[in-house]
Amino acid sequence: MAVEPLRPDDPAAIGGYELLGRVGEGGQGVVYLARPDGPDGERVVVKVPHARPGEDAVADLSEITLVRRVARFCTARVLDAGTDAGRPYIVSEYIDGPTLRSVVEDGGPLSGVELERLAVGTMVALAATHAANVVHRDFTPGNVLLAANGPRVVDFGVAKALGPSGRGEPGVSGTPAFMAPEQAAGGEVGTAADVFAWAITMSFAALGPRLFGADGPRSALDRVLRLERYPQDLPSWLAEIVAPCLAEDPAERPTASEVLLRLLGYGGGPDQRAGAFFTAEDHEDGEECGSTRRDSQRRSGSPPRVREPRSPTIGRQGPGAGERHPGPASGRTMISAWRRHRVLMVATSLALSGALSAAIVLWVRRPGPEPGRPAGTAAPAPARRLTVGSANFAESALLSEIYAQILEAKGHTVVRRRGIGAREVYYPLTEKGEVDVMPEYNGALASYLGALDLDAKSPATTESVNAKVRAKLPSTLQILASAKAEDKDALAVTQRTAARYGLASLADLKGVSDEFTLGGTIEVQARHQGMIGLRAVYGAGFKEFQPFPQTDFDTVAALLEKGALQAAMMFTTDPRIRAHGFVVLSDPKHLFSAQNVTPLVNRARVDGTAKAALEAVSAELTTQDLLDMNGRVVEHGDKMEALAKAWLVRNGLI
Repeated sequence: MAVEPLRPDDPAAIGGYELLGRVGEGGQGVVYLARPDGPDGERVVVKVPHARPGEDAVADLSEITLVRRVARFCTARVLDAGTDAGRPYIVSEYIDGPTLRSVVEDGGPLSGVELERLAVGTMVALAATHAANVVHRDFTPGNVLLAANGPRVVDFGVAKALGPSGRGEPGVSGTPAFMAPEQAAGGEVGTAADVFAWAITMSFAALGPRLFGADGPRSALDRVLRLERYPQDLPSWLAEIVAPCLAEDPAERPTASEVLLRLLGYGGGPDQRAGAFFTAEDHEDGEECGSTRRDSQRRSGSPPRVREPRSPTIGRQGPGAGERHPGPASGRTMISAWRRHRVLMVATSLALSGALSAAIVLWVRRPGPEPGRPAGTAAPAPARRLTVGSANFAESALLSEIYAQILEAKGHTVVRRRGIGAREVYYPLTEKGEVDVMPEYNGALASYLGALDLDAKSPATTESVNAKVRAKLPSTLQILASAKAEDKDALAVTQRTAARYGLASLADLKGVSDEFTLGGTIEVQARHQGMIGLRAVYGAGFKEFQPFPQTDFDTVAALLEKGALQAAMMFTTDPRIRAHGFVVLSDPKHLFSAQNVTPLVNRARVDGTAKAALEAVSAELTTQDLLDMNGRVVEHGDKMEALAKAWLVRNGLI
């Protein structure tokens, strides 16, 4: 945790605690790192709320009673409180960890298991907070500490107890960028506001400060526009959970318990909407999750107590009902709730230890018939899983994501296998059945299969190339209809080099390229549509060849610009060609044939529905689309998932 030196107007001690430095300051008060008088005292955190004119100082200590209601694993425990010379203070345990805000701002967005642990751990905290009938009202990245044993939610300075209606008090308080609409408008603030703030906080964790821009949202409209744009950039598993949490109407947002179930991959049906899984009684007498008493109940076979939720806003959805209502649970619902209680207790323990075990996930899915299915009936056959692969360059990965998303929209389960490698690597895997769908380029595939006429006198058409590919493919593979979109191999030079050597076409290279260093991917050396064909068709040899990985075309372009390379093998849809003003040499002898984007599929595993979906993509995809999307990736850093979804939506495909 970053600690700043004390300022001149800060006290040296308060309430018998020596102040060591400032941890931070916000709208609610100043937080200090401190220790009890004496060199051996353990470090603690002392919060001194800002003075509120007209209020009794002791009233500012209401946070204590609220935090003590909440399970201890979720928050920094309150150790002491009081007043010193009329100034209230609250002492809590020291959590040795940075804030989520500082981690993201200093080290960049979180991803993978780090993001998953954060999402589960913080939602466990909110579920426990709401079960204690408390609404936090200021859940932000600055109020989440990343401790070694899991995230802790702190700073309940504006927290309020939920009233009998299940809603908190009205009034604007909190951090504007993370406020729910009803909170920003000064209306009643309930647990749904915390769920909204959690969704924005998780988006911040996954996307970084660009979520709101460098200076934060300038207006409510600016925030709405950004929130509408960026959720599509989130990992798909998180985007699906965050989206309903951002509903304008608080009644439409899921509860914290429901979100937690969804995070665990266990939720959505009517029987899975039961309410609070953590209650104040669950932690009475200092008991925490996984305690000896609860463990002994499990060993003896007796289920833990299952209670109806305290708040009428959280309840069981009755048969045919369109809204939630409280009421006694049926025996089946009680059993279902017991199972979910066990799921969440396990998840809580795992969140605290910082690991989600795959074995536990399998265990919690084992019990009984699925909710909503009569006992004794078989589960429907799972949809066939399709593996969608890509080569090791950005455009291929983008196309594979478009394929994956439309297949998912049609009900298929998709496994993404990006960045497999060059055609020499991924084609054999496709032939073996390890990859079911690959974005291909028909002319390059034809060249790889030895299907092209190397002495062609006229340009090959899309149809003629596809016919040759189909004649060479094994019976297990099939190409579908090609897109109008075309991305061809190309040889690029700078305008200076073109002017100096009089270069306009590949034919002009003969006699001058012997002085050139050619840059490109390593495959360029061994492919006919590369150095072999350039020499055979155009008589163009090169002094040297400098190989680069597919992911490093920025370096290729930079070296070409500087003159360290005199020519580079690139692709016609690479936005760097336009950005640097490179000259693409024409191909009068048709070395580089038609290169239309074409789906390559496993004939048996990809059914008619999937094939129709992929061909619908081909019918809409244009070369300009590739130029635009590649530019967004290279020049703006946009996420492929977001671009793929935006393209599919814009073309009416999903």
